[in-house]
Amino acid sequence: MSINHKTQSFDKILSASDNASASPLSENLYFHGGILNSSSGDNIYLRQYHTIGRSKDCHTPLSRNDISRIHAVMFWQENGWYIQDKSTNGVWVNRKRIAKDQTVALQKNDQIALSSKAGDTFTLVSSDEPSDMLINSKSLPSICLNKPFTKLSKQFSLYFENGIWYLETLVDDNWESTKVYDGDTIHIDGGEYTLQTNRIEEKTCQNRPVVRTIEDLTFHINVSSDEEEIQLSINDSEHTATIGGHRLYNQLYLFLCLARQSNSDRALGYEPAHCGWVNLNELSNSLGIEPENTRIRLHRLRTRLRDTASFSGIDACQILQLQGGEVRLNTANIEIVKGGKNES
Repeated sequence: MSINHKTQSFDKILSASDNASASPLSENLYFHGGILNSSSGDNIYLRQYHTIGRSKDCHTPLSRNDISRIHAVMFWQENGWYIQDKSTNGVWVNRKRIAKDQTVALQKNDQIALSSKAGDTFTLVSSDEPSDMLINSKSLPSICLNKPFTKLSKQFSLYFENGIWYLETLVDDNWESTKVYDGDTIHIDGGEYTLQTNRIEEKTCQNRPVVRTIEDLTFHINVSSDEEEIQLSINDSEHTATIGGHRLYNQLYLFLCLARQSNSDRALGYEPAHCGWVNLNELSNSLGIEPENTRIRLHRLRTRLRDTASFSGIDACQILQLQGGEVRLNTANIEIVKGGKNES
């Protein structure tokens, strides 16, 4: 099993006109969740909180120069889909420009244009509640997953238990079970699919910390005495969101290392522009991984931040910076508590 990044490239998103009969999984083909269809015929399968913009860390990255790094966010809330404009050049719904940062309800068949009402449009062809999906990387249709069990073929099935998907594979008359997480790639009957899960709590979508400047956020890291458990809380003046869990440990430990470096440099009196920088190779050596793996973890951390907070005006890349072979956590608002005691 290999791991892919959790972004959908607009140039590679599946077409709704894909021939389902070409897939051995076609009997399972039924679309649920929110789906945007572009004027060029491509489909975007929406996450419960979905970012669109020029940044490669957006869930759907676009390459046009008139698109802002984070141009718009769409999210599922109170049994419906909503959109917010986070851009410089605007968002139009049904040819009417919406106010920046205003939450606008969407209905099925609404048309959305980014940057110019005369440009490419996206139609909300499905306004259903988001669901977990297998998204194909090439020409095969995507598959909506039914809980707790989805049969994919005679040799493959997926079942959902305790918040985790398991892939069951028939090998020599025995079923072998493997955990599958969001972003994991699996190969089924010659097709390559990426799991996209949508299990963010609705209250998280409603109460995300809002980020307009770097100073808006405070990062509180709670570490166990043996550093086997790490929990990150992100808050603005009104809202708090928490990231934790064993599956995210490697990402959170990287965040902890960068936070400690930032705090250490500030304690030594370094200028803000010089605080927190760590050589990528040295950091990778201390973590016992290759530099490319560190870059991947950094990318996923940025995506995790974007899934947790509502960015407007700045980008997650400005908080987790990678520049000239060095990386840093660019903030002075860091609190680290280890074993119940504040780290100096």
